[in-house]
Amino acid sequence: MTLSEDDSGGARDVGLGDEITVVLDENPTTGYRWHPDIDTGRLQLTDDQYQGAQRPVGAGGTRHMTFVPLQAGAARLHVVKRRAWEQTVIAEFEVALDVRAG
Repeated sequence: MTLSEDDSGGARDVGLGDEITVVLDENPTTGYRWHPDIDTGRLQLTDDQYQGAQRPVGAGGTRHMTFVPLQAGAARLHVVKRRAWEQTVIAEFEVALDVRAG
C-alpha cells in the first residue's frame, strides 16, 4: 500500500506483515527532512530513501519510507518534518492503522 500527503489524518486496514510505503515531498537542502515517530514495537521502518531531481541543483524531490506492522491491533503511523538538530516540527503525517492477523 502506498500513502501520500492526501492520506494524512485518515485510517487504513492492513494485514500483519504488509508493506506500507509513505511518499512525501521533501527538499533536504533546506535541512527539513521527514523523520519517523513510531512505536517500534508495533511498526518497523524497513526502507528510507530520498529521490530527487538532478537539475536544477537544490530542487526538491520525495522521501519514500516503508514500514511493516509487527503486531495485530491498532497502530499509529506518524512521521514529522523537522531539522535533525531541532525539535521544532513544521509538518506532520499521521494515519491510524488497524492491523489484522493473517
